[in-house]
Amino acid sequence: MKLSKIVKRSLLTISILLLLLIGALFAIPFLFKDQVLQTIREEVNANLNAKVDFSDVSLTLFRSFPNLTLGLDDLKVSGIGPFEGVDLLDVKTFYATVDIMTVIRGNQPIKLQAIDLQEPKVHVLVLKGGAANYDITKPSETTTQTDTTSSGDIAIQLKRFSIEDGSIIYDDRDGDMYAEILGLNHESKGDLTLDVYDLLTKTTMESLTYEMGGISYLTKAKADLDAGFLIDMAQSKYTLKDNNLILNALQLKADGFVAMPDGDNIDMDLSFQAPGGDFRELFSLIPNAYIEGYENVDVKGQFALSGNVKGRYNDTQYPAIKINATVKDGAVKYPDLPLGINQISADLNIDSPEGDLDGMFIDLSRFTMKVGDNPFGGYLKLRTPMSDPDIDTRVKGTLDLAELAQAFPMDATKGMAGKIVADITAKTRMSTIEAEAYDQVNMQGDITATQIRYPMEGYPPVAIESAVAQFTPNKVIIQNFQAQLGKSDIVASGTIDNILAYISPNKTMTGSITMRSNFFDANEWYSDEETTTSEPGPVPTTETPVEEEAPFDRFDFLVDGRIGKLVYTPYELTNMEVKGHLTPNRMSFAPFKFQMGESDFDISGVITNVWDYTFGDGVLGGNIALRSNYLDVNPFMEDSEPTSTTTTTTASSAETAYSPIEVPGNINMGIDANIKKLLYTNLVLDNLNGRLLVEDKAVVIEHCEANGLDGKIALSGSYETKDPKKPVFTLKYDLQDLNFQKAFNTFNTFQAMAPIGKYIEGKFNSTLIMDSELGPDMMPVWSTMSANGFLQTINSVIKGFPPLQAVGQKLNVGYFDNLTLKGTKNWFEVKDGALELKDFDYSYQGIDMTIGGTHRINQDMNYHIVARIPRKMLEKGSVGAAAGSGLNALSQEAGKLGINLAQSEYVNVQFLITGNIAKPKVAMKLLGGDGQSSVTESVKEQAKQELQQQKEQVVAEAKQKVDTLKKQAQDTVKAVIQQGTEQAKDKAKEVIQDQSKKTQEEIKKELENFNPFKKKKGGK
Repeated sequence: MKLSKIVKRSLLTISILLLLLIGALFAIPFLFKDQVLQTIREEVNANLNAKVDFSDVSLTLFRSFPNLTLGLDDLKVSGIGPFEGVDLLDVKTFYATVDIMTVIRGNQPIKLQAIDLQEPKVHVLVLKGGAANYDITKPSETTTQTDTTSSGDIAIQLKRFSIEDGSIIYDDRDGDMYAEILGLNHESKGDLTLDVYDLLTKTTMESLTYEMGGISYLTKAKADLDAGFLIDMAQSKYTLKDNNLILNALQLKADGFVAMPDGDNIDMDLSFQAPGGDFRELFSLIPNAYIEGYENVDVKGQFALSGNVKGRYNDTQYPAIKINATVKDGAVKYPDLPLGINQISADLNIDSPEGDLDGMFIDLSRFTMKVGDNPFGGYLKLRTPMSDPDIDTRVKGTLDLAELAQAFPMDATKGMAGKIVADITAKTRMSTIEAEAYDQVNMQGDITATQIRYPMEGYPPVAIESAVAQFTPNKVIIQNFQAQLGKSDIVASGTIDNILAYISPNKTMTGSITMRSNFFDANEWYSDEETTTSEPGPVPTTETPVEEEAPFDRFDFLVDGRIGKLVYTPYELTNMEVKGHLTPNRMSFAPFKFQMGESDFDISGVITNVWDYTFGDGVLGGNIALRSNYLDVNPFMEDSEPTSTTTTTTASSAETAYSPIEVPGNINMGIDANIKKLLYTNLVLDNLNGRLLVEDKAVVIEHCEANGLDGKIALSGSYETKDPKKPVFTLKYDLQDLNFQKAFNTFNTFQAMAPIGKYIEGKFNSTLIMDSELGPDMMPVWSTMSANGFLQTINSVIKGFPPLQAVGQKLNVGYFDNLTLKGTKNWFEVKDGALELKDFDYSYQGIDMTIGGTHRINQDMNYHIVARIPRKMLEKGSVGAAAGSGLNALSQEAGKLGINLAQSEYVNVQFLITGNIAKPKVAMKLLGGDGQSSVTESVKEQAKQELQQQKEQVVAEAKQKVDTLKKQAQDTVKAVIQQGTEQAKDKAKEVIQDQSKKTQEEIKKELENFNPFKKKKGGK
């Protein structure tokens, strides 16, 4: 019994301890979670210039007991500044294992022992100029030497690092290198806490692609690497130990070391060889060769490869390079293809001494193969490739593309056909050709291509009927090039004066090209992705495909081209003709002509940086002259689908939807235009001369003059699309002798800003400055518009204007039905969605008037007219028995004020006009009789205040007199009041005139000082 109790108690105790241990295993992570997270966040913020984010966090002791493992889900490290939107690291799950005792003690740095990444995506981007998105560590604030294994509160003491199903993109645009790894699995083990340690690694890659200098060295190759390294951290030396690299079927072994004695130099002594000796291994690296079922391909022959790289590498120095490769008795036969490739042989030696690559000697002493019954082969020897290419080569043979397609798998080019026959010999130096010492040049032979058919997946079929390149001592002559590229036809010829310039990276190829085409469809050669405008952004945010090699960019050619019709959606260009001088970054044209519909273009001048703009971040510049007999710009503005908008438009604009034109960035170009007739929406301009400047997503009109609408038009201003959804413009125009009716029916802005123009016949002058945002229909957004200007009438007549007719009906006179305007100068301002007409004086038929007020874009009005009307005019109304009705109404109001109109030669009347133009509302109010001057509604309140003060003073004085002179006549008081009223109104008139003059002077000054560059330069 006692033993049983002891056992039970022991088991109970053990159970309790196990429960406590298990509980501790669950509890400890939670106890230290906040401490670990705080440390991580502090370290990240203190040391990284990047955005770091993750969706969830976990801590556990079970993954690497007894150590603590931190898990971060959906971890992202994103760039900032020029790398905004690019994820340097995107990991599904990030595990970091730390020594738990360093966490518990808290008095020493946390020791990081292992990092494991699940499904990481790494995107390394190096921009031109060398800026790299991996350079995210903040510079140290002190120069004190610290332990290299410690980073603040975290000590890096890795013993394991692993990657599961990762992908890497390395895009070095500065060094012209690109690499892509897919399906990456990696594990490395070693004690990084030691100064000298062994690092064991195992790596597999499902797909490896590598390009450099536009040349593809590996394309989706499979890779498997087992390698050991002896690492000496103190000497920064890395020595290869047991290693085995397999690329597709090629096995390679390497020995040697790489050392970095300082930050500028890399010392190396590496040797490599292919121990297998089977041609099958080398053949597997050829693109498209290593396909599914490659083990069943019959490959014969011997292969040897060895080489070494020894010496120092830095910005100015290269190590010595030696490579030897040999193929003997090679033959390939795919089981599913009828033909094979036989007699494959090659001997290649590359020897480059340490120092400059110009000392390199490339000796391909032999290369042969036979496809079907057609042999093809030659040799190549190249010296001093950088400074003065010295070449000795011969290529001879026939290549039947149809037979090649039957011998080698090329799914993308099924249907390939045609023959290429070559027999070329060249033995010369670049300097000999440049010196025109053609007697020392041995270059002869030709290449002939006939009936070439080359279908490419995703592109139109290419058919070259014939092409001949003839090699002579002084040039290469291209003759009889006839091709059908999809729907496009091309006939071309030309010469190349120094063909060896293609070999040297420092030489420019010169020559001339003549090209003719009846029809060319450019749309076939641009996919939707290429032609679609993307949102602004410096770099792609997702994994990008391998970049295609940029076109050859070292040329200097004279060009003579003609195309009957060129289609590039949505445009069709006809009768295209171009003659010019073409280099990558300077193109001069004299002329460049074409037609688009009824429009004709004649362009001459210089365009710069075309290549840098097209294939990089260069700024397209230049200065060109545009001449045209007729130019319709509406096709450039028309939207393919009608734009839905709530903005009121005219019938003509409703028929065709216009949308904002986005001005491209990275352009700094001047354009001088001389156009005999230009059509813009429904505006026709004659003899247009002007200059445009395109810069920084804006178009600036420096000056523009034209004839139109029976008068003369001068413009200056800017149109800016930094925000394509909210384009803005600023504009000044000077108009002389324009026809009211034509201007009203042409300009939507005129209709909105001056609706009275519909009722005016005659001509006018006007000057205006305005700025505004533009809506999706290219109409101004009135709530954002600001404008100042004036309009001067010239022998004009207002006919049937409803508000004036309503005034005439109030007075019972017909003088306002047809109102003659001659020499009026009307100042106005647009602000907060309303137009304010500044007060101006006008006399008509003996009536002196002061007119002013405001109307909104919806044509709601608030105008006033203060008129000084001869009393006799009111008595001679034109409505018969009711002739005096207007005067009677005024007389009744005068009686209430104690004014006797019968004794007044003139009657001062104020009209308040509200409502809208179609249905105006007119209120009439008597202001006084003889001698009284007109006042305006805009200062009515001020005049009333002045009047009230005068009244109060006079009334006070009158009351004092009443106290002493009880029997003074009441009409004396009225006379005094009347006198006070006259004085107040005279003073008000002076104030009004001063303010009106001041406002007009300010507008005039603003018009004179208008600067079309202010919006662009100010960035507003």
